[in-house]
Amino acid sequence: MTIYDVAQLAGVSASTVSRVVNGKKVDPLMTERVRQAITTTGFQPNQLARGLYFQQSRMLGCILPDISNPFYATLFMAVERRALEDGYTLLLGNTLDELKLEARNLRIMSERQVDAIILTGGRINEVRPTAELLADTKRIQRRTPLVLVNGHLDGLELSTVQVDEVEGVRASVRHLLALGHRRIAFLGGVPHVRATIQKREAFAQELAAAGAPPGLTLDGIYTLQAGADAMRTVLNLPRHEWPSAIIGINDPVAVGAAHVAVGAGLSIPRDLSVVGFDDTPLASTFYPALTTVSHRYEALANLIVDAAIRSIDGEQVQQVLDPSLVVRASSGRSASS
Repeated sequence: MTIYDVAQLAGVSASTVSRVVNGKKVDPLMTERVRQAITTTGFQPNQLARGLYFQQSRMLGCILPDISNPFYATLFMAVERRALEDGYTLLLGNTLDELKLEARNLRIMSERQVDAIILTGGRINEVRPTAELLADTKRIQRRTPLVLVNGHLDGLELSTVQVDEVEGVRASVRHLLALGHRRIAFLGGVPHVRATIQKREAFAQELAAAGAPPGLTLDGIYTLQAGADAMRTVLNLPRHEWPSAIIGINDPVAVGAAHVAVGAGLSIPRDLSVVGFDDTPLASTFYPALTTVSHRYEALANLIVDAAIRSIDGEQVQQVLDPSLVVRASSGRSASS
């Protein structure tokens, strides 16, 4: 079926069908006749031809550091679902946490003429991005709109969508303090990553404001194994120095730590309360179910895709989303309270 078949059935011109298909303003009665004709004929508009006409590919790029990380997998699926609803295909670029692969993905997506690129992790989380990274980003920006998620680059005016992760940490600490915990540890995080610094600062500030002892912080990447290693370090401390609660920089770190704690004979949450971050599927499937900070993925995806579409039209968007603390069974009152 062609556009001319639809036009003949609807009793309108082919140009009118084209205007309806492309969302242009058309008389409501004509629009309804065209839509009924499209349904009857099974006509499918040629998306490539439409893209050439409007100089748009109807594709968005999404570059992330590690698709095996539950946070990025969950975020990608939410963004893809929203993008499809708005008529866009989402193209994935997985950088494997390598800045060279990130640069390659950016270049390839720009060359493929995606309409906008959604960028998470990598260079936008570096505390001190190199001049080369900044120059490379500027080159891409001149050709393709960029939307940064949970990060930024100093000196560049780009659309950003942020979850207030600092408030997420503060809410976690307040929750544990309200349960009577005074010795709290923060596990995981790479020191050169901006988000790690911000979360640790919020952790320390919230404890200090409550008059609680300084918390223990341990480095580690963002995996189950890193959480397990951090917990082993904790358990090697003298018993009186053990925390009664821990906060993982993400859900895998929290779960990895909890597994080691249980293996050492501790009961969750009776002996150790555990809080994660990100509210990935791992949180609700872990036993006991994990208290964690939610990025509110559906709302976040809506903001990201909206920012991408608006950036295509030349707008610069700065959006901040408040997270929510999801309290589940892994956190409870301190045994000493």
